[in-house]
Amino acid sequence: MSTDEDRTERHAFAEELGLYMESKGLPRIPGRVLGWLLVCEPEHQSAEELAEALTTSRGSISMATQYLQRAGVVERYPVPGSRRIYYRIRPGFWLNEASEKAKVAEEAVKLAERGLSTMADSSEDSRARLRDMRDMYSFLATEYARIENKWRQMQKE
Repeated sequence: MSTDEDRTERHAFAEELGLYMESKGLPRIPGRVLGWLLVCEPEHQSAEELAEALTTSRGSISMATQYLQRAGVVERYPVPGSRRIYYRIRPGFWLNEASEKAKVAEEAVKLAERGLSTMADSSEDSRARLRDMRDMYSFLATEYARIENKWRQMQKE
């Protein structure tokens, strides 16, 4: 595959990821930035490079990188000798996703438990929705913790 064909495929991937994220209720431009940062070389890109690669405005890139930084996906990356700001996917982000999802599930379990204690005098049927919530999130917390541990184990092999 020629370099131009490869670059075109990478652009198509970035656009596809942006559309995917948009279909999940997230903004498209951060999805495109994430997609590009997953396939670009080098792994770090300046705002100018991102804007050029994705044919979008610097303002859109600024908002997208801020969004991705707040989400913990992207970090600023210093390049010695350059005054530009570069961005890259934060190392360890994907593992952190499982950890964060486990924490969210644990918080939901606590909320469901609080709701159940609030409804302590209610019928079992009335409490069923909260029990379902608690049980599902308890299951998810356990499974996400298991996924995180399994991933760490696989990385050691």
